[in-house]
Amino acid sequence: MSFSLKNLLSLLIFFFSLLISAQTEKSKKDIPESTVIEGCQYEEDVYECSKEKFRRSIFQYLKPSDAILIAKNTTKDTIFVDVMFATDSVGKVDKERSSLKFHETEMKPFKIETSSSPVDFQIELAPISQKQTSYIRNHLFLKIDRKNNIFIPLYDYTPKRIPFSGPEVGVVYPGCEKASSNKERKKCMATNISKFVAENFNDRLGKKLGLDGINRIYVVFKINEEGKVKEIRSRAPHLKLEQEAIRVIKKLPDMQPATIENIPVSVNYALPIVLNVSAKERKKRKRNKW
Repeated sequence: MSFSLKNLLSLLIFFFSLLISAQTEKSKKDIPESTVIEGCQYEEDVYECSKEKFRRSIFQYLKPSDAILIAKNTTKDTIFVDVMFATDSVGKVDKERSSLKFHETEMKPFKIETSSSPVDFQIELAPISQKQTSYIRNHLFLKIDRKNNIFIPLYDYTPKRIPFSGPEVGVVYPGCEKASSNKERKKCMATNISKFVAENFNDRLGKKLGLDGINRIYVVFKINEEGKVKEIRSRAPHLKLEQEAIRVIKKLPDMQPATIENIPVSVNYALPIVLNVSAKERKKRKRNKW
């Protein structure tokens, strides 16, 4: 790979960002665009309305007997409940995809068998969401009143850190150890991965495969709890480009994993790569044909 081509490829690599997951991919929107709760379809902000109604339904779902059982399983007086409510293609509750988990902290859930089944969860979807597979997810902070064995919903409670909002400490790429914030870590990581791909990607493939102009390659992969790159997937206009992107990403060095509450967690990373088969190369290829 010539020096100029390396620089060109480096300039044409567009990247960013760590997606979240754990759940963190899901933390960007609690409610997918297709899920609307009855009555909210007439509001200006249908999704914020749906989100609020869903949180209130969570509280209504819980019974005093649940408060007694939960109080026995935690010493904390403030907990939160994370609820996933899913429906099938005819609007019925999908028990396999629905869940309800109680948490002392994000990384410290505890399992409680509530007195009601997920199918008893009372919430009416708007017609637009009734006849299709759908889900809605949100969490609600609760205060346990141990004296009266009841829950007190904390609708306006703002914790120091919002659950499922991504890692507290992001992935640290080798050489980025001095970065003091997640923003700096992301920027340092993106710069280094860009440089790594530019130095290792076979940019002659475009010419060899007879491709023209701009060719975009999309790569997603996971950086697991050990800081290793896993589950690499790629999409490109040609299979050989996909294979080359996967080959290069497999060579990335081990990193310091992201953490939540000092516990290593896996995160997803998305990397678009742009390969430009220049006009100069295309003219050269045409001359060679003659």
